[in-house]
Amino acid sequence: MKNKNKIWIWLTLIILVILGAVGGKRYMDMKTQEKDYQDGIAIIQNYVSDYLVKNYQGIEKIDWQGIGVEYRNSPTHGASLFGNYVNTRVRVYVSNDLFFTMRFTLTEETDYDDNLKKYVKLDSLNSENLDSTISMEIRNAKKDFSKESENIKFDRVKSFNSGSPVAKIKYDLELHELKY
Repeated sequence: MKNKNKIWIWLTLIILVILGAVGGKRYMDMKTQEKDYQDGIAIIQNYVSDYLVKNYQGIEKIDWQGIGVEYRNSPTHGASLFGNYVNTRVRVYVSNDLFFTMRFTLTEETDYDDNLKKYVKLDSLNSENLDSTISMEIRNAKKDFSKESENIKFDRVKSFNSGSPVAKIKYDLELHELKY
């Protein structure tokens, strides 16, 4: 009887160690993937912030809203055949309370380079595309804020070679799960 109890104890310990190793590996894989997302989004945040500050006047503050991730097909945050959806939003303030918002998606602006083992900027993240996004989002914001005094503030945001050197920038690389 004692021998049987020892076997069950050892078998239970072995099973617990195996489960711990598998769970630990999944957790570490998820953390590695999230770190990769943060590195990729940092490329976008740095490029867009730098471009806005150097090329647009009338910007008071650039406030990044973190990293939204939609984990697809798995309640335990596993990747699917289609990958996870990852984006970031930025609020570009033209005054203390007036802003327009832009959204950038990880897979549209960056690509994962298997050789380098990191995300790299795609050619689609460029000044021409960014300029059209900025003008579109300003038009959309002006529709939302119908007062003439508010629209005048949006009109001050213009492409200009001296930019907005005193604009405050708040970067945010915290991950949060997207909810719909």
